[in-house]
Amino acid sequence: MIRLRVPYLDWTLAAATLGLVVMGLLTVYSATSIPGAHQGLWLKQLLWCGLALGAAWAVAAIHYRLYDSLAWPLYGVSLVLLVAVLAIGTERLGAKRWIELGPIQFQPSEIAAIATTFVLARYFDNARLDLSRVSGWLPPLGLALLPFALVAKEPDLGTALSFPVMLVAMYFWAGVPLSRLLLGLSPVFNVVLFFLTGTVGWFVGLFVLLLAATRPRLPMLVVMLVLNVAVSVELPHIWHHMHDYQKRRIETFLNPGNDPTGSGYQIIQSRIAIGSGGVVGKGYLKGSQKALAFLPMRHTDFIYSVVGEEFGLLGSLTVVLLYAVVILRGFRLAAMARNGFASLMAVGVVSTLFYHIMVNMLMTIGWAPVTGLPLPLLSYGGTALMVNCVQLGLLQNVAVRRQEF
Repeated sequence: MIRLRVPYLDWTLAAATLGLVVMGLLTVYSATSIPGAHQGLWLKQLLWCGLALGAAWAVAAIHYRLYDSLAWPLYGVSLVLLVAVLAIGTERLGAKRWIELGPIQFQPSEIAAIATTFVLARYFDNARLDLSRVSGWLPPLGLALLPFALVAKEPDLGTALSFPVMLVAMYFWAGVPLSRLLLGLSPVFNVVLFFLTGTVGWFVGLFVLLLAATRPRLPMLVVMLVLNVAVSVELPHIWHHMHDYQKRRIETFLNPGNDPTGSGYQIIQSRIAIGSGGVVGKGYLKGSQKALAFLPMRHTDFIYSVVGEEFGLLGSLTVVLLYAVVILRGFRLAAMARNGFASLMAVGVVSTLFYHIMVNMLMTIGWAPVTGLPLPLLSYGGTALMVNCVQLGLLQNVAVRRQEF
């Protein structure tokens, strides 16, 4: 049960992972090298790197059948932790996301992401499952929406959205046609178009086209109609009950120039930092936006901006290339795996990583709202780094056992 066949590891994936971890350490050191409260954090990150890589090795060594058998208990524990953080969690900046146990702090939402991956993979790995029926696709929707709702309640909408992203990817991998997936995502399109246009008119036209293209069965048609009508009715109320910082993030995303010294400050300074790096960058430890403390959260949410300023376009593209290797190798392992649970688990892991990477990078250039999501393997943070390495350890687990049924 516990055995790691080193020759069968995906060494390309391992090299890309190690490259990102090293790049993260270098950038965290640079981002915290200026005088201030954050000096010395790179030493903590170095310690977390050792622990996280050790955890990845351990996770890869344990046969994925154990994760399959423990999927439901782990999912239950993760839900208990998500409820606990709402009751006894440490509040920071108006959000309860952390549980403190003495010197140890962790985010239950990140643990829940892995547990939900396991339970969805176990559910979909059923040869008799009929995803064309409501009774087939509705249960996994509930499994993903439950942690989504609890994490959104903290509130942490950025992390919460990783659960439906994971679900959609696993739906597709389990055999749901793309056209039906697009129809199932219609409530999401409804919300996005409402915030972009201020009306549901554009969505009505899109929804009619989706219905004409997919021609769903009557139960599916009824569910989608009821769901979208409910969403359309509730959208103004949802906006009214959103937290002020969430409203500001959406408004800033649509037009950051409206408040350049307030809510738009982060995105504007991030763009300046990346743009000033040019092709080759200003040089390691020589970023002026960072050094003069113009760039906020430079060691966490906006660490990619530090990469762009100090290493330029070439450094930024190198990071993108390393992430592309991780994502593509992950999907390749999912396609090669002969075991259904292992294949679906890999897809869940890769889709979650891809979501975090894309949202963070797009955020730094102003193409996505500021969400507070860290950049996997690069941003400072022990819990996030540990969870990311565990996720990559799960991919290596699939790699060494990809020939097993």
